[in-house]
Amino acid sequence: GYTKQFKSKIGYIPYPGTLNVRLNKKVHQEAIKQFESLDGIKIESFSDGKRTYGWVNCFHAKINQSIDCELIILERTHHDDSIIELISDVCIRKTGKLQDGSPVTVTISINS
Repeated sequence: GYTKQFKSKIGYIPYPGTLNVRLNKKVHQEAIKQFESLDGIKIESFSDGKRTYGWVNCFHAKINQSIDCELIILERTHHDDSIIELISDVCIRKTGKLQDGSPVTVTISINS
């Protein structure tokens, strides 16, 4: 599954769930789309016999310049282009004292 891959490839097992961040500006949505063609840290797809789980591409990021996290680009998602998903080894919402609608700054690292 994903757990062993996350541990070996990004160095931690993510806190359950993602932080969904709405991108309010079209320019931000277009910038995020560029990540679809970049090589991040690839978590391979797998099947458990009942269903297939798509690949995940991870890019290291920081929220509000303090919380380490990963931007995840998913092979399969039910969100539109205005939502990005972030994972971390901590509960981002609690650690960052965030509520629904809280503004955040996300800084994404691009490793070449």
